[in-house]
Amino acid sequence: MYILEFFDDHSWLTTLLMVPSTVGLAVWQINRQFRNTIKAQKTNKLDELHLSIYKEIAEKIEICQKTLSKAYATTLSTPSFFEIKVLEDNKARASGLSESVHSILQRYPAIAAEQSDAMNSLADVLFMMDKYEITFTDFATMKLHIRESSTKLSAAMSAFHSYILQYLPMDVKADDQIAIGGIKIINQSMPDATALAKIRILSNAAVELNMDLTSYLHDLRIEAQNVLLSPIFSGKQAPKRVPGDSRFHVLTRDAAKK
Repeated sequence: MYILEFFDDHSWLTTLLMVPSTVGLAVWQINRQFRNTIKAQKTNKLDELHLSIYKEIAEKIEICQKTLSKAYATTLSTPSFFEIKVLEDNKARASGLSESVHSILQRYPAIAAEQSDAMNSLADVLFMMDKYEITFTDFATMKLHIRESSTKLSAAMSAFHSYILQYLPMDVKADDQIAIGGIKIINQSMPDATALAKIRILSNAAVELNMDLTSYLHDLRIEAQNVLLSPIFSGKQAPKRVPGDSRFHVLTRDAAKK
């Protein structure tokens, strides 16, 4: 009773005694808020970095898919151009003409440039994965598949181009046309049935590898999203590719296989 009366008469003392605990609580709250702020800032910076890396790799993948698509279209259609040319020439000869007006539009320099663009863009994608290796630590198997498939595609396209070179028309440079009688295009002899069949086989091999690589790049984009963007979008995961034929391979991260 006496103690209560003492503190009632000396309220300033009560206030003084509460100061340390009040200050301590305030300091604790400030420290906690500071730690939470630092954590939030760190998370935001990491999200910004992940988003930046994804934008960079996604851009390289998109460029690569475009160059592969262009090379695919040329490789797929070229055998048909030869087959149509041979067919029309045979019809023309049956009519007493030397050849048809149908022409081969493809030229070796343009075809070779498409291959170079595709291979360079694939190299850019692989370089990006090496550049941010700490981000793509679980992508070793994917990177290996893409690199090996890239090498196989390069070899298949080179074999195809080397073989059709002997049948492709050649454009004569303007400075050289006068010396050869004003001829602008030198047409080569057309392939026979055996050569046409080989052209189709070589084309199909390159087309199939091109399709594989295009699919693998799609898989890479999906896995990059799941690693880099998933934390930003509350852990959501993009669905993996499901091929219509189980024989076709789907690339996944090493961690996803465990």
